[in-house]
Amino acid sequence: MSDLPSPSYDDLLAENVVLRAMVADVTARLEQAMGRIAELEARLKQSSSNSSKPPSSDGLAKPSPKSLRPRSGQGPGRPKGQDGVTLQRFADADVVRHVPAVCGGCGDSLAGADEVDMFWRQVVDVPPVTPQVTEHQMITVKCRCGHHTTAPAPPEATAPMVYGPRLAGIGVYLLHGQFLSVSRTAAALKDLFGAPVAAGTVAGWVKRTALGIIDTVLPVIAGRIINAPVANFDETGMRVAGRLAWLHSASTPTDVLLAVHTTRGTKAMDAIGVLPTFTGVAVHDAWAPYDTYTHMSHALCNAHALRELIYVTDTATGPVAEHAEQAATALRRLNRLTADATERIPDPEKLAFYQHVLHSAVVLGVAATATRASKLERKYHALFVRLRNRRDDYLRFVTDPAVPFDNNRAEQTIRMPKLRVKVSGSMRTTTGAEHFAAIRSYTATAARQGIDTLDALIQATTGNPWIPTPA
Repeated sequence: MSDLPSPSYDDLLAENVVLRAMVADVTARLEQAMGRIAELEARLKQSSSNSSKPPSSDGLAKPSPKSLRPRSGQGPGRPKGQDGVTLQRFADADVVRHVPAVCGGCGDSLAGADEVDMFWRQVVDVPPVTPQVTEHQMITVKCRCGHHTTAPAPPEATAPMVYGPRLAGIGVYLLHGQFLSVSRTAAALKDLFGAPVAAGTVAGWVKRTALGIIDTVLPVIAGRIINAPVANFDETGMRVAGRLAWLHSASTPTDVLLAVHTTRGTKAMDAIGVLPTFTGVAVHDAWAPYDTYTHMSHALCNAHALRELIYVTDTATGPVAEHAEQAATALRRLNRLTADATERIPDPEKLAFYQHVLHSAVVLGVAATATRASKLERKYHALFVRLRNRRDDYLRFVTDPAVPFDNNRAEQTIRMPKLRVKVSGSMRTTTGAEHFAAIRSYTATAARQGIDTLDALIQATTGNPWIPTPA
């Protein structure tokens, strides 16, 4: 038996208090660690399909794509009954006749033989291209009075040796339409057309074209967007002169305005000048600076909401995930009902039913995350609260047919500029970025109004760009 004295009741009680405190501390640390682990696991599950992260951030182990749209029931490929596109026979083709010289059976000559049939094949190609050089000779004539009068040079002949507007337009198109570098654009012009163009000449074409667009076209585009009933807005980061800048977009189905600014918020939006005077319905994501413009109506992007709800279903469990799934399903159903309204009037009972389903899921989601016990739960709660408090802004597409379900129009306007940055890495100068934004605004607007992009650029290189009808 041990010679140590047995602990007294008071000693055991004191030791029990210490142990309870230690257990409570360990439990609190464990809960904190579990919350942190859940947060990190949720962050690892973030991808372009359930958040605003770009697809390029998914890496090589990309997750299986998840469409935000419900199944249409149609198979892949061209829908049945839709007109196809086939290369048609040209009526004014150059004809080359191929007549056999000897018989394929007996070997006799077929000279003078009767023609009994013919089948044709057409080859569509372009002829070899060489520069077309026009020399303009301005003649000086002496009058009887002794005065010498010289004929004026045409507008395109601004110097003894210059390139014409078509070559300049193609150069600008290759640079800012197909995203070649300046040096590769010059090389392509030489290889394709036999025109020895210097890189500095290409840069000069871009500057002259952009300045004409900035002075005469962009104010008209901005005015048309300001007076539109519905417009889409978005912004994205881009590297300019080694620093982070922001490319802002404002667009309608017929007009696109892109602008580069050093900031993302209201300072940039005020400087661009569309949002401060826009009074229609602004479609955008939930970026807070848009809400500071209270003189217009707002329509929030439901594609962003769906991605956030998918993130909840991917990272949460139990009722919270179920409420998020119910809300996402209701949004998809409402989108399908209003999309079908182009052919028939949507069923008002179904619209009311799915709006009720959405509202119920959101209210239950708010209640289920009300404790906000972890960082993830606080994030879920903020989403459900926003869907509840801004219900009218998210469902404006249901009550106004002119308002789209999502903000894809705006995202489409910045998709090509993002590709330009991916190709080049960044824009070297702020001036170059501004010129790029101006030219992209011009070509995108022209394309949306049915104007050929190359024709519009050729016209712009002359200093007289195409201008849309003012609002």
